[in-house]
Amino acid sequence: MLTAPAIERMNLGRVVPVPPGLSVRSTLRAISTLLHRHEALRSRFHLDESGRPCQIVAGRGELAVEEYEAAGSDCRDAARAAKDRLCAVPFTVPEIPLRVTLISEQQRPVMLAVCVFHLATDTWGMRLIVDDLISILDSLRDRSPDQLPGLPAQISERLEYERSEQGVKRSHRALEYWTEQISRFPESALPVAAGKSEGGHFRDLHMESVALSVACRSLAHKFKVSVGSLFTGLAAVLLCSINENPGVGFLVFTHNRYGRQWAGLSGPLVQDFPMYVEVAGRTLLEVCRDIDSMRLRGSFHGQYDPADLPAVFADTAESVGFTPDVSCAVNTKLTQETGSPAHGMNGPGSWTRQALEVLTGETRINVGAVVHREDMNLFLSVDCRPRRTAILMRANTGIFSLDQMRDFLMSLEASALKNLVVC
Repeated sequence: MLTAPAIERMNLGRVVPVPPGLSVRSTLRAISTLLHRHEALRSRFHLDESGRPCQIVAGRGELAVEEYEAAGSDCRDAARAAKDRLCAVPFTVPEIPLRVTLISEQQRPVMLAVCVFHLATDTWGMRLIVDDLISILDSLRDRSPDQLPGLPAQISERLEYERSEQGVKRSHRALEYWTEQISRFPESALPVAAGKSEGGHFRDLHMESVALSVACRSLAHKFKVSVGSLFTGLAAVLLCSINENPGVGFLVFTHNRYGRQWAGLSGPLVQDFPMYVEVAGRTLLEVCRDIDSMRLRGSFHGQYDPADLPAVFADTAESVGFTPDVSCAVNTKLTQETGSPAHGMNGPGSWTRQALEVLTGETRINVGAVVHREDMNLFLSVDCRPRRTAILMRANTGIFSLDQMRDFLMSLEASALKNLVVC
């Protein structure tokens, strides 16, 4: 993980409006208060003399905040540009994991561009940090410090829990779950490597599809499963058709915020969990309902000590006679909210093949970044909203050419639409 500072995509950025009436001094005070309230934002990461990763929480220090002048509607554009500049530069070891730029109009603060290093928090924690910053700004505007919510859960409290008897037992149960799942993973989940990569070892493709939103949300509503489970089921069926395996193993990424206390943790608590999906001889409905139950069970077992995983893999490889392929990952929103009929329609039966074909004309696929290092040979990140589904597909180009990546995404869309019409 400590090679990650060289990767700017490990940065999370947001734009936060400053409420009217605050001075620059008060706005800077809000940033100082935010740092005081979140240990995660005062963390530094480095390798010790033996090469072990370490995290240290600074008790005090300084943060440089740049200020830019803008006017009118240009303020938001200036804030977005500042956020992009902050996030485009990898964090270095001496830095605390927070960068802030202030956008002013006629010397009055109007916007804050915020960037946080992904090792210090995750998307769940970033939302908590931004919400807390907004609360601090509002309390300074209203001169009511007592209106601030209680302190968030701190990473030192999480460490204490993980070292406790309860935390150790939970980690052991998670490792037992890992052994149970990966022992069913195939030896190879993807096609045999084609050889020469195309312009970089890994490539990103970005897909935006209205048709996929319609199909996934409507089918999820029909099947009574979450939209994330529906999409994962479609991907599992497609991968098995490509490699002719009876099932596929995914690493599933989740926020792991179980319990009221850890729901308020602004530090990172993202760990993956393995999930084997049996596909052979089963309908898409059966596959998706199985995934829906497994996702919740797996997420509960996503908290573990990563240092124990090598032994789990070694023991499993010895038991099954090969090393299971854990190079496919999926990241979808973990929610029990099922889909709903899309675009005000009454359900899956409301969509004709002709109407769906019109929607596919709006689908866009764009080639994204070249990524030189990645743990996964195939990574799918999905955000399925009512009017648009956005997919990031990152793949090893020694296995998937760019054309094959495009075909994979288009096949996902086509499969969802076909199943929608059939239902």
